[in-house]
Amino acid sequence: MLEVFDKLKPGEIVLVEYSSKDDPIPFTTEAVKWADAKKYQVLVTDFFNRVELCLRRTKLEIPQCEELKKAKFIEIGYHEISEVNMVGFLRGDRDLPALVSEYRQIFDKIVSEKFTVVFLFGIERWCIIRDEEIQLINVLATFLGDTRRIAFYFVNRDILNATKPEVLALLEELATTIIEFKKDKRRKLVVTKALNRELEDYEVEL
Repeated sequence: MLEVFDKLKPGEIVLVEYSSKDDPIPFTTEAVKWADAKKYQVLVTDFFNRVELCLRRTKLEIPQCEELKKAKFIEIGYHEISEVNMVGFLRGDRDLPALVSEYRQIFDKIVSEKFTVVFLFGIERWCIIRDEEIQLINVLATFLGDTRRIAFYFVNRDILNATKPEVLALLEELATTIIEFKKDKRRKLVVTKALNRELEDYEVEL
């Protein structure tokens, strides 16, 4: 998996697609370890408290979730998350322009300090709760090409296909690289789109 991370380019948007039967946290854990080894910082942007599902798993003794606690967090949702290093909390019911403006201030300050690996969770929740998918895609597109960071957008494709199928297609169009969780006999990660041609059709078993 490290080979994939090393071949990504600053400024990319990497779409990580998983199903409801997959757990994206082992992937996230490896990305955090990679970022630590590179001396990068990690910023988690979370919509509507999606990350809390992972943090609750720590009570079930799932150690991978502990890695996320090393990151800085911006929560856009219902409430702050007490277990993590919160650097920003924005209520999820605010108007989108106001949210974007305040988020940008926090984001720009952080990524100006050090190269940053960004994780975005909860896109499917935003689309269901806010019903502003086109507006959200337009906002996400403004971050493409920002070479101060690499961004990983995590999406549950089962939820999007069942509720907002056009959103997944728009995200795939926006992304420069797509990594999909798939299962034949065993679960694996497959690169189905890549800015770096060396990554095309790359596969790794989980």
